[in-house]
Amino acid sequence: MPLYRDGIMMFEKYSKKYNPTVIGTRFTDVQATALARAQAGLNKVDTIRSMVRDYLDSKGITGGVRALYLAFALKLWAHVERQGNTASNKIADGLIAYFNKAYGLDTTLLTDIANAIIVKPSATP
Repeated sequence: MPLYRDGIMMFEKYSKKYNPTVIGTRFTDVQATALARAQAGLNKVDTIRSMVRDYLDSKGITGGVRALYLAFALKLWAHVERQGNTASNKIADGLIAYFNKAYGLDTTLLTDIANAIIVKPSATP
């Protein structure tokens, strides 16, 4: 028979698990690795942002709409980092359709951005 935890049992585990001394020690142990990973990830984000900004400048896209295109690019990049080629293509197709329908963004521009992030969407919606 399974033991179902109630709120008090979960809180007791939480308070033991998140002991500030233990967490501080763990953070100290992994600090160098975490900083190196953060730097690498932030450099990639900066590269994506710069690439998309330059592309949007060349197309005359200004104002708040730029933020939507940047959001699309970063969301796609996050999936591409985790997924394989086939999955990335499907995700790109889905994100292009979503950003087009939900925010009215141009599918040609979205497809160009997706291709620049090394994803080949199968078709524009």
